[in-house]
Amino acid sequence: MAQSVKRVVVWVEPGTWEACVTAAADLVPGEPDAQVLLLYVPDDSEDLLRDAREGLWGRRRQARPVAATEDLELLADAEALLRELVGDVAITTQLGNGPVERVVTAASENADYLVVGRQGDLTRRGPTSLGKHTRFVIDHAQCRVVIVWPQPAPSAATIPPLPSDDPRR
Repeated sequence: MAQSVKRVVVWVEPGTWEACVTAAADLVPGEPDAQVLLLYVPDDSEDLLRDAREGLWGRRRQARPVAATEDLELLADAEALLRELVGDVAITTQLGNGPVERVVTAASENADYLVVGRQGDLTRRGPTSLGKHTRFVIDHAQCRVVIVWPQPAPSAATIPPLPSDDPRR
């Protein structure tokens, strides 16, 4: 029986990409047929909000180059790290365009795994450790999702205690 090809999508973002690439390498060790997509989608939502506040929608705003140099360098660094960790595996890089959460979710449709990093409040465990785009992606992904702490996870002591009137206490 032939071994199935693992298709892994890694959401590459500043601050989390190294931990996500390392986690992806753990998913495909010694699997030469594995396919890894390193996906980076620049987040322009803050620019859109700023422009809306300034009344610039409908007016020309300076267009961002299709692929900014730092975006391509981030993908190249992620690819180099993955090659260092797993050697010969099929790696594709993609610079996405559009609403971040929609592009990442769409990329998960044909994947076995999607690797994402936590980007919210990293000082405690819980839902606030997920950024707004990450929460959407986790809820709508079409495959298994691996959520990675970009640094050592906070202590379990950061989990809020049960309320004093909780019968499970």
